[in-house]
Amino acid sequence: MNEDIGCKSCFQIDPIDRLPDEGARQRFEAIVDRAGDARSTWSPLDEEMRATRAELHRVETRRKQLILARTAGGPVADKEEAQIRDLNLQAAGFAEKLRCLIGREATAAARMRNCESLASRCRAFLARSGLQSGVRLTSIPQIALSEILGRDEPISEALKRLRLRLGELEADAHRIRSAPFPSEAKKQDAAVLIARLAERGAPSISAMIDDNAREIKWPLILQEHDLTAVVLGADTRVVGRASGQVPDVIGLLCWVLRDTLTEKVNELIDTNSDDAAALPADEREKLLTQIEADKLMTERKEAALVQAAQAAGEAIEHRDGISVLAALQLELVTQTL
Repeated sequence: MNEDIGCKSCFQIDPIDRLPDEGARQRFEAIVDRAGDARSTWSPLDEEMRATRAELHRVETRRKQLILARTAGGPVADKEEAQIRDLNLQAAGFAEKLRCLIGREATAAARMRNCESLASRCRAFLARSGLQSGVRLTSIPQIALSEILGRDEPISEALKRLRLRLGELEADAHRIRSAPFPSEAKKQDAAVLIARLAERGAPSISAMIDDNAREIKWPLILQEHDLTAVVLGADTRVVGRASGQVPDVIGLLCWVLRDTLTEKVNELIDTNSDDAAALPADEREKLLTQIEADKLMTERKEAALVQAAQAAGEAIEHRDGISVLAALQLELVTQTL
């Protein structure tokens, strides 16, 4: 009961209360405020676009009715001809207005989604960070623009340069994650796996020796199966799971043919491996860790430029997917016990 109460009260804590200082709170509130501003900018455009579509539909419907009456051969007064011409002009005007609104609405909607996504990710991050024991958030100093911008380089160009660098880092990380592992390491893994299966698959003859039994206890393994039953006369299905013990055929084979299987698996590894492009696990982890550190530092510079542009009144938003730590100018510090 006490654990449930504690967990419930933890979720009721306002995310802003988890921030380490007033500066971090102001940065978080600025992100939330921009999300609200983005929605308030998009909402009237969306409403106006819907209203314009409705007006265009009304005008085109009336115009079609008049044209249909004229085509049917009925008497058409000069007044109706004038109405058709007037409706043509109205329809063209509404269509042009709608075309402009669609472009403006799409831009506003993209900005709104971007800003609201960042605000949502900040809230989720702060909620998670409050549940991690031994970890605390702390603010870090803002990176000076003089350390980011080149000589006479505008913020917009610096942002392009940094975001290009982030793309390069992502490509490097993908290349490293996609690299194969060395064949020798995988042969060792295979040998350990086959040995484990062989140990599991060994039959037991202890009962024959100790109790004079006349049966060998063959290895068994628990298997689970998905079950589906169709109910006749009804458009429903009943699904479930069943489990039971079956002979451990793979384990028994590894026990009987351990050396042969190991040799055959090694041949498969040699056939499919590419040691020239391979990366050991420890080197792979080291490189990925360095890339993540470089990426975070680049994102911190990117966030500093965006914040400076926003403070100057420029319509520049954080990139979709930017690190919350970079956007809020924070870092996670592990507390030693």
